Amino acid sequence: MQEKVTPHLKKQFAVSEIYRQYALPKNVATVYDHPEVDPLHEEIYSPVKGLVHKFPNRVLIKVSFRCAAHCQFCTRSREIGSAEGDLTVPDVIAILNYIKQRPQINDVILLGGDPFYTPKISFQLIDELSKVSSIKVFRVGTRLPCHNPRSFFTKPVQDLLQKLEHVAAANPLFVLINFTHPSELSDETRSVLGDFRRRGFLLLSQTVFLRGINDNFEILRELFEQLYFLGVQPYYLYRCDQVKGLESYVFDLDKEIMIASKLRTELSGIACPTYIVDVTGRGKIPVPLNYWDGTDLTACRDFDGRQTSIN
Repeated sequence: MQEKVTPHLKKQFAVSEIYRQYALPKNVATVYDHPEVDPLHEEIYSPVKGLVHKFPNRVLIKVSFRCAAHCQFCTRSREIGSAEGDLTVPDVIAILNYIKQRPQINDVILLGGDPFYTPKISFQLIDELSKVSSIKVFRVGTRLPCHNPRSFFTKPVQDLLQKLEHVAAANPLFVLINFTHPSELSDETRSVLGDFRRRGFLLLSQTVFLRGINDNFEILRELFEQLYFLGVQPYYLYRCDQVKGLESYVFDLDKEIMIASKLRTELSGIACPTYIVDVTGRGKIPVPLNYWDGTDLTACRDFDGRQTSIN
């Protein structure tokens, strides 16, 4: 993955360890026995370009492969940075036709890349998807409030925000922001989150356990408390995906469970995310915490009943 960071992030690097998560010179990695580049099998479940349909009632749309900054721990590191993922008008038409032919699809998730980094493509998608009566819920995933909050004042992003605000007046619209560390909550980022709330967006956060960055109870407690106070509900706390090249970010499962258990003990339920493993195949599987004895945590079953390792 090529190096890419923003001036905003460079200022944050001076006061935080968060630089470790970006595409800068890598640390030495410990290699998995069977590393994969696409362990979540998105490509298998992609019937048309940009669309992933793993579960009957919801689809994920990859608007592009482009972001304002390149996070080394990205599950889609095999793709990020390439313009090949940009959706064209024919691609958007193919996605819409696919969804319209399957009225059981009622939940659409825009990801990427970052949908706010390519606002014109996202605007076109949201404009067309909002006309599909079977879609009841919209979700947009982003890191741009952390990467470059000032970009939310540009006209293309403002146009997209106004379109999303119109959609949110009629349907639930969730914005999911990936935060890894409390130092990412700069004054500029907090301002963007406040604007999201005023526009009627429902705000959720997602966090990935990362060795050397947030493998610490106090750091994560501060992060989730601050998000809670800002009106952002912590949603998922992920074990880092077992993707080839991400090995240096993965740490001991027992330590993760200990931290997640302590967070559950000390935080309000609303302020505490669900700790999960996005297992190979299908399924974000909740991990049992340290309240139960005798649980085998070496493997689990995905949503299709197939056994898979989580170590």
